[in-house]
Amino acid sequence: MSESETRAELFTAFRELCEIVPEMRAGQLMAAVGQLCSDLHGHGLWEASVTELLEAVWQFRRNFEASAARPSPQQV
Repeated sequence: MSESETRAELFTAFRELCEIVPEMRAGQLMAAVGQLCSDLHGHGLWEASVTELLEAVWQFRRNFEASAARPSPQQV
């Protein structure tokens, strides 16, 4: 996959993440993904490659969906 294709996929993934987590502003999501990217790869938002950021977006989404699928203590 070319760099431009990966970049387009990254922007699509961010857009989808914004739809999945509407209570977070775009800047908040970017900051959270940047922090996760730093944890995963040692590169924050400014230093990360497009591929590293895309992986962080996917991981953030998986984590969010997993936490949303778990019942809260009030539901148990």
